[in-house]
Amino acid sequence: MSMSDMELYLGLGRAVAKRRVELGMTQGEVAEKLGLSRASLANLENGRQRIMVHQLFALVNALKLKSILDLVPQTWVPAEPLPEIKVTDGPALSPQEQSGVASLIASALAEERLRKRAP
Repeated sequence: MSMSDMELYLGLGRAVAKRRVELGMTQGEVAEKLGLSRASLANLENGRQRIMVHQLFALVNALKLKSILDLVPQTWVPAEPLPEIKVTDGPALSPQEQSGVASLIASALAEERLRKRAP
């Protein structure tokens, strides 16, 4: 499954808004549990604001979910392929370490792409 960064954040925002409404909570109530302003939560729900990992876990708790996978797709492949990285000095990375590095790079590249698109 391939999706753009924007689609990922739009999907997350829609899932947050849907669950919040199911629980009968206001944006202000959820935002307070996360330490965000109501406007920030509104932007998150509309896919216009990114969320930090620790806030994502706090959001799972605030929305009484079991896992972050209830809010985001189980797998995500960036729309643009990641650059190949070769380690030429030192021990080879395990598959788990390679996956972690790839995720970190994807996140950094996504952030850079959003910065370039910003007016």
